[in-house]
Amino acid sequence: MDRTRTLALVFSLLPALAGADTLGVRIGTSYWNYDISGSVRYRSSNSSDDIDVNRDLGYDDDQLVYLYAVLEHPLPFLPNIRVSRTRTDVDANGRLSRTVVYGDVTFVANEDVSSKVRLDQTDITLYYRLLDKVVSLDLGINAKYLDSKGRISGSLSGSESADVSGWAPMLYAGTGVDLPLTGLSLGADGSAVKYRGSTLYDYSVHASYTTPWHLGIDAGYRAVKLDLDDFNNSYADIELDGPYVGAYLHF
Repeated sequence: MDRTRTLALVFSLLPALAGADTLGVRIGTSYWNYDISGSVRYRSSNSSDDIDVNRDLGYDDDQLVYLYAVLEHPLPFLPNIRVSRTRTDVDANGRLSRTVVYGDVTFVANEDVSSKVRLDQTDITLYYRLLDKVVSLDLGINAKYLDSKGRISGSLSGSESADVSGWAPMLYAGTGVDLPLTGLSLGADGSAVKYRGSTLYDYSVHASYTTPWHLGIDAGYRAVKLDLDDFNNSYADIELDGPYVGAYLHF
């Protein structure tokens, strides 16, 4: 039995094993202090056209707020659902270290450039809870929709824009441990896929405290990797990672 058939068999058995005890809703927001690193390329298969987002474009650490909502239920044959939205909207000024081709424009070495990037990540996760006691275990799939709009303007060469969007299916897993009688819990969850030269992951580790009044706070570390090989004519190896703090309502 090959890998595809094995995965299909595993996921076909999940509904029979899954089930939460009660209906639950969680709505939250997090403040993420992230560092960005890596390189980008557009409409060029030549790695010599890689543009370093730190050295060439001048990007550094930044902050953003992202939102999420979770619905869990006791119906074993229907998956639970988690939806999250992360928007990165940044701009910077830099100087190119060498001549590069970006889209239809050739930017020359030592040229001053300004850039603006907006990257929206929408994640729709369908998962089954296999364990739901002191220790929890979730398995499922995540569909990540990437919508990126970027623009680079040079002092000599002109401007070029890149609009890239598309879906990336990923495997999802999550686990957690509740510390009895404290309201505290520890957990980790994430999605990942490796396909035809592209590698994507999005994971977090965190500690949470839920009060008796349905309000909770959490803190942790999140990392997102977007290593894209010819994704809508885009080539990138970008990582965003750093600590976050958040608050949520849990019913």
